[in-house]
Amino acid sequence: MRERVHAGFKVALRMKTNLEVVDDGYKWRKYGKKKVKSSPYPRNYFKCSSEGCSVKKRIERDRDDSSYVITTYDGVHHHQSSS
Repeated sequence: MRERVHAGFKVALRMKTNLEVVDDGYKWRKYGKKKVKSSPYPRNYFKCSSEGCSVKKRIERDRDDSSYVITTYDGVHHHQSSS
């Protein structure tokens, strides 16, 4: 049986950067990319690559100011970071 992510635990960070993906200490596997109706910038989807971890994150440029990246995490890691 798969362990479920804590229901409703989400956190979003908005930071100014030229990078598309900021290193947060965990290893991620990209599993999707989607055009967003309200933004000219695509949204990228990632899953934590640690075995048994079900944390996901999505990354997108701020539609009002493209110098900012918004990263939203869904879930809690129950393991040490990779770095």
